[in-house]
Amino acid sequence: MKRRFVACGIAAIVCAAPPSWADQPEVPLAASPTAPADLDTSSLFRAATDALAGDRPTDAIAALEALGDRGVVDPVISFDRGLAYAARIRAGGEQAGDLGRAAHGFEEARELSRDSALVADATAALEEVRAEVARRRARAGDPIELEHGVSLGRSIVRLLPENAWAILAVIASIALAVGIIVRARATAARAKVAGVTTCAIAGGLLALTAIILHSARDARLHGRDAVVIVPSTRLLDDKRVARASVQPLPEGLRVQLLDEGADFAHVIAGRVEGWLPTSAILPMAKR
Repeated sequence: MKRRFVACGIAAIVCAAPPSWADQPEVPLAASPTAPADLDTSSLFRAATDALAGDRPTDAIAALEALGDRGVVDPVISFDRGLAYAARIRAGGEQAGDLGRAAHGFEEARELSRDSALVADATAALEEVRAEVARRRARAGDPIELEHGVSLGRSIVRLLPENAWAILAVIASIALAVGIIVRARATAARAKVAGVTTCAIAGGLLALTAIILHSARDARLHGRDAVVIVPSTRLLDDKRVARASVQPLPEGLRVQLLDEGADFAHVIAGRVEGWLPTSAILPMAKR
C-alpha cells in the first residue's frame, strides 16, 4: 500500500520545530518498558523523528509509545505516531491493528491541536487511512460505510466552541434583563408588547444555550472518545452478546467512551449504545 502522505509527513515533521515541551527543563520521569530508562523526553522525540526519517517505523513507534507511557500529550507526537504506524504498513511490516492505531494518532492530533495547518494535515492523513480501510472492507464483501453518524444533541453541541455558547448565553441573559426592564417601566402598549416579546425570545434562547453549555462542559470534563483498533468488531448488548441488528464496527472508527472496565467498555457508536472489549479500542488523550 502506497501512502503519499507518509513520505510528505515525515519530511514535514523532520523539518518542523519540536513540540512545545521539547525545550522545557527536564524533570525525572518513570522508566518506560519500551525505551531506555536514561532517555529524556526530548531525546525520545529526536530518536522518533530520526527513525521516521531513516525509514525505521518500528523504532519510531517504540519511541513514540514510550513518550505516551510517560504521560506526554502533544498533537505533534500523536501525528508522528500515526505516521509511524502508516509507515510500517507501507514498508510491508504491518501488524494487526496498525491501521486503527494510525487513525487513532491522526484523530488525537486533530483533537489536541490548535494549529490549523496540523489539523488539516491530520485530517488528510486520516482520510487516506479510512480510504484504505474501506478498500479492504470492500474486498472482503463488508459494508464500506465507516461512519455510524452522530446523535443530534452531540452535533448541536459541536457546532460552536464551549466559549461561544457561553457568550451567547450571556447575550441572551442581557437581552432578557432589558426585556424585563422595558416591560416593567413602559407605559405605551407597544413598548410593553416589545418588552414581553423580548423576554419570551431571550428567555427561550437563554434556556437553550444554558442547556447546550452545560452539555459542552460535561463533555469536556467527563466525555472521552476512543478509536476501534481491530479490523472488525461487533457491538455487544448488556449481556455481552453480539447485537445482530448492528453492522460490525470497522477499524479506525471513532466512538464515544462512556465507561471503561477491566474487560469491556461502554460506548456509543453513532446513535447506538453498547459494549466492546477493551482490547478492541484505544482511548484518546484529552487537551
